[in-house]
Amino acid sequence: MNKNYILLIAVLLLSPFRIVGQKEVNTDDTILNFLNLKFGMFIHYNMGTYQAEQWAYPFHDPKDFKPSQLDCNQWAQAAKSAGMQYAVFTTKHHDGFSLWDTKVSNYDIASAHNKYKNLDIVKEYTDAFRNAGIKVGLYFSVWDRHHGMEHGNINQENISFTKEQLTELLTNYGEINCIVIDGWGSKWGNGPDFEELPYETLEAHIHSIQPNCLVINHSCRPDLKYTQIVHYEATHGQHCPYDNTIPSQQGPTLQSTWFWEKGYENQELKSVDEVVKELNFANSHYSNYLLNAAPNDKGLMDENVLERLKQIGDATTISAPLKKLPEIKPVHQGVSVKASSSSSKEFGANHIIDADLFTRWQYAQDDKERWIELDFKSPKTFNRVICGEYKRAVQEFKIEAFINGEWKLLVKGGNIRNNFNASFETVTAQKYRLTILKASRLPYIAELTFVKY
Repeated sequence: MNKNYILLIAVLLLSPFRIVGQKEVNTDDTILNFLNLKFGMFIHYNMGTYQAEQWAYPFHDPKDFKPSQLDCNQWAQAAKSAGMQYAVFTTKHHDGFSLWDTKVSNYDIASAHNKYKNLDIVKEYTDAFRNAGIKVGLYFSVWDRHHGMEHGNINQENISFTKEQLTELLTNYGEINCIVIDGWGSKWGNGPDFEELPYETLEAHIHSIQPNCLVINHSCRPDLKYTQIVHYEATHGQHCPYDNTIPSQQGPTLQSTWFWEKGYENQELKSVDEVVKELNFANSHYSNYLLNAAPNDKGLMDENVLERLKQIGDATTISAPLKKLPEIKPVHQGVSVKASSSSSKEFGANHIIDADLFTRWQYAQDDKERWIELDFKSPKTFNRVICGEYKRAVQEFKIEAFINGEWKLLVKGGNIRNNFNASFETVTAQKYRLTILKASRLPYIAELTFVKY
């Protein structure tokens, strides 16, 4: 092969520019501009809102969807009051119900009750947020249980169906800042993996229509092969690490679940203090903070949500814009891990710090000690721990730091489940460890992350 040709390929691979059609796009600038949005509103509102289902059954009657007082302007003003600068809206969740009149299916808002069938909720949302000066993004689930877009059933017909829906969303609603894709190469559910539906297939299609639209995939791992922005799944124990340099966003919820359910109008919401600390940490570690606020079954934000968002805005000062992107390095670089045991190579100790929800640590069946230790190689200061397990097994555990030659208790708890968070008195130590004291069966620990808020 000609040496000049090899050099040209190397330059193109390392370039921050991408050629789309005849247009050259500076992807570094696009990513930097996105990170400087800092704070966003995730909006989960779809058929699940009307069924008390976080993953709605995929064959509900479209007439069950009744947005009787829909007011996207109210949502936008609520986001603005909190200081949010972008938003992401669930155009279609895993059940396949579309909130616009899609031309490739009747399972959409156009099949709702006569009173609502002419509503284009995607347009209502995009118009309202743009009018409020807020950048608009869309959420789209590739996994579609109504239309059979599932693992093991991927073919040219349903790939074309997915592309057509993406074309509608990226053609009819103006400039889309980002598209957050779920149910594709994900840890949960039964969506397609990247072998049967390669990342490049949909990424190239999206960028052929909107070159500057960032593709943000919920792939549950800090790997930029499958996304332009890593999405840390905060509701599943995945947290932006203390040394993060990966362009990312972190997605927690203001209410206790993604979609609204009855009673949430009286629910105690995520505190102002917690939001502000999480936001500041994320923004200082090259990560945006995308806080979910779910509208109710009337299509309105509840009063407690409106009040809390305003309180957050009053307490928040957005940090100065980034001037350039950092050199991207692996997370927890230099941190070593050892454990009392591992059940197999597949469940090795290092998996607990890789920020990858697909990998886990599990101790051996006959292990009586059941601990895992992180050595940061030099003293590090932390005051919060986040961890999560795959399936529920842990019933009692403790977290400690090695200080002045002995282990000092930081946190003791019962269940870890998919997402455990706890604050503790600020400590400085080189070594930290988790010990499982009691479990109903062998647990799978996905992540263990220490940070300082």
